Amino acid sequence: MANTHATSNGPNAQGASDAGFAERVRDAIDRQELSLVFQPQADVVTNRLTGFEALSRWRLSDGTMLPPDVFVPMAEQGEAIHLLGEWTLRTACRVAAGWLRAGYPDIPVSVNLSARQLDDPGLVLKVLAILAETGLPAANLKLELTETSMFSQGADAREALLQLRGAGIRLVLDDFGTGWSSLATLRRVPVEALKIDKQFVQAMVEDRDAAAIVQAVVALAHALDLGVVAEGVETPEQRLYLQAYRCDVLQGYWLSRPLSADGVSGFLAERSVIGTLRPMGSGSAAGPQTSG
Repeated sequence: MANTHATSNGPNAQGASDAGFAERVRDAIDRQELSLVFQPQADVVTNRLTGFEALSRWRLSDGTMLPPDVFVPMAEQGEAIHLLGEWTLRTACRVAAGWLRAGYPDIPVSVNLSARQLDDPGLVLKVLAILAETGLPAANLKLELTETSMFSQGADAREALLQLRGAGIRLVLDDFGTGWSSLATLRRVPVEALKIDKQFVQAMVEDRDAAAIVQAVVALAHALDLGVVAEGVETPEQRLYLQAYRCDVLQGYWLSRPLSADGVSGFLAERSVIGTLRPMGSGSAAGPQTSG
């Protein structure tokens, strides 16, 4: 699949390649090769569950798993990302609406939004239509955007984000510290939280510079009245550092590997939302080996 794009450098060959991959994504949706897994997020201090991030997975008919870091960038080069993004959003909202019907009202689902999706002039209407179709309240949906996607956009994209936020949908800035943030722009975009990239979180125990970056991001976010999510948390030492730095929410293998939709049901049944979550042991249900 990594060779889906044509070897020719001509625009016609590239366009044909993009169109071919978009058709492949359509086929994958029809054949139910695509699925979602959900990684829990929890309060750093209390371990109280605060939500799940939806992550896309692609299993071919022969059982081969395509890594997300392969098929998502390929999709982002053309029309395929709109098909993949809309399928992901609709599926995640449908699953999260099921959590609501099961009696868990305060568990939002986070879905990644790409830069190309932000370029879509119909984005706002599509998102609102999916919420209406699935019955998920807007406040139960978080859209995660990377620094690059958020800050490389023009006025139309920023207006779309303002409309989404005005409708009650929550916005999160993903992978903070890896892009080229403009603090002036950050003040104009209505995000509620920053996510610290896992490369800093996983290095901070041994690397003083990484620790200083994590501490500074938390302080900056709180100064702007924003929450902070640390992703890729894998050890109790990392969690202790985050607690000392007053980070708000953690996500990663220390809490749980990504869970299937059925696995989430078991996870919720075993760990009441009104109680606290235990770190997952070696016998926990595991999704693909990709730390969030």
